[in-house]
Amino acid sequence: MLLHISEPYLWLPVNREKPEVKLHFYCNGVKFQEVDIQLGGTDCDFYTFMDVSRYLGQEIEIRGELPADLLYNIFCYHETVQNVYPFRPQIHFAPETGWHNDPNGLVFADGVYHLYYQWNPYGVIWGNMHWGHAVSKDLLRWEHKPVVMDPDQYGTIYSGCGWQDKENAAGFGENALLFFYTASGGCNQWSVDAGNQHTQRLAVSTDGGETLQRIDGTILPHIRGGNRDPKIFYHRESGAYIMVLFLDEYEFAVFRSADLLHWEETQRFSAEKMRECPDLFALSVDNADGEKKWVFWSADGYYLVGSFDGFQFMPESEVMCAYTTALPYAAQTYAGVEDRVISIAWLRMTNDRGNYRGLMSVPTELSLLKTDSGYQLRFHLPEELLACRQLRREWKQGEPSFETTLNGRAAELTLSWNAQETGDTKLSAGDTTVTVSFDKGTIAFVTPQTDAAAAVVPFDQKAPLTLDFVIDQEVIEFIGNDGVIYGAVETEENILHKKITLESTADIESLRFYEIITQ
Repeated sequence: MLLHISEPYLWLPVNREKPEVKLHFYCNGVKFQEVDIQLGGTDCDFYTFMDVSRYLGQEIEIRGELPADLLYNIFCYHETVQNVYPFRPQIHFAPETGWHNDPNGLVFADGVYHLYYQWNPYGVIWGNMHWGHAVSKDLLRWEHKPVVMDPDQYGTIYSGCGWQDKENAAGFGENALLFFYTASGGCNQWSVDAGNQHTQRLAVSTDGGETLQRIDGTILPHIRGGNRDPKIFYHRESGAYIMVLFLDEYEFAVFRSADLLHWEETQRFSAEKMRECPDLFALSVDNADGEKKWVFWSADGYYLVGSFDGFQFMPESEVMCAYTTALPYAAQTYAGVEDRVISIAWLRMTNDRGNYRGLMSVPTELSLLKTDSGYQLRFHLPEELLACRQLRREWKQGEPSFETTLNGRAAELTLSWNAQETGDTKLSAGDTTVTVSFDKGTIAFVTPQTDAAAAVVPFDQKAPLTLDFVIDQEVIEFIGNDGVIYGAVETEENILHKKITLESTADIESLRFYEIITQ
């Protein structure tokens, strides 16, 4: 099919019930894009778009093994697709349309938090990995930006990280933003035909992260398997830049560099259960003045506590898991933030009724708690979220139950109990019920998506148990037990216009209900 590009955007119909097909896009005989898509016709579920402004006034060719009449449902238009969906989350990032997964390139630079992310603009299933982009001044209100990287002959664009090169170590200019990412050779036909494997590559931005220019050549060649997900930081004590990289199975590697371009491997190690999206960062120990420990992190929330000398990470703990539920995945910490370690995770949602799928977690600040058995990771709601809270109601002692309406706004509910009591507390929001059971030491969730999921948590019998519930469209996140409990559960649609009720046979010491005002 030949198509004259008369407008800057190419609209493509998506039908979730159709089989996935592969489309190849050419201009003057040169391939410029490849897309896997559940291509629809006039009965499509929604439209997505491709920016073809660089081909204005030219003809492109679309090839694919599918009926020609389906191709003719693709057309040029002068605007991007506007996705109006009334139940979008208010304080959790979600793409305008399409599937998203891992947060990528998290960097704070010149007063702006950049959030890049794994994105499939062409459907609500995994594939076609691009880097989407959004920016924020407060980590809660996000502005969508155009896509910054799309697949090419080296592969689809897998996960990576961002770094502001204030010292101009790499030579692209002072304060240039550098983005290290995996080109996943073998994951699209284009790269298969070119014979490319997974490699680590570099893209550079000199306009504040708005556009990324891919640099020729590799930062690291293929090492083994699906090696991927580079994460960079500067280790001041040893005077070098450090990269941690997932190799394959349960194996990781550590690299050093003086210029962010040439890397030397200094360690390779395996850790049971730990796979993908590594991160390595130092955390303060809250209850031990001046003490810091290093944390090696992986995608499922499994982590090790230990020490790091700039060459090797030395674990001093067993592998632990920071998550109470399975929804969070692939968290990454921000580069460029002083005195805080801020983390954002992908929430693996099933809801795609809004023509998008997946949310990012609210940002959390990380620290460590020293216990008799070692160190535990702690999660804290960030100051930016706390600054948006407005107290609306409090529990009155002697009341048999608590009830309120969310009024269309994201909310936070904070509770504390006497942990030595036995009994249950049930929090219901629409069809979602959270049950805290003290005699068994469990938190159980009942949602429209799953009958039940229970997690055993270690209650501190010397102090009241606390739980903070952050409620937004599609999701409830919770942090508790001095920050060592963190999890998230998917909810029904439009939960922010539902009623909240709470009943308890355990002794509630305090309850506060806040609305989170972001507009």
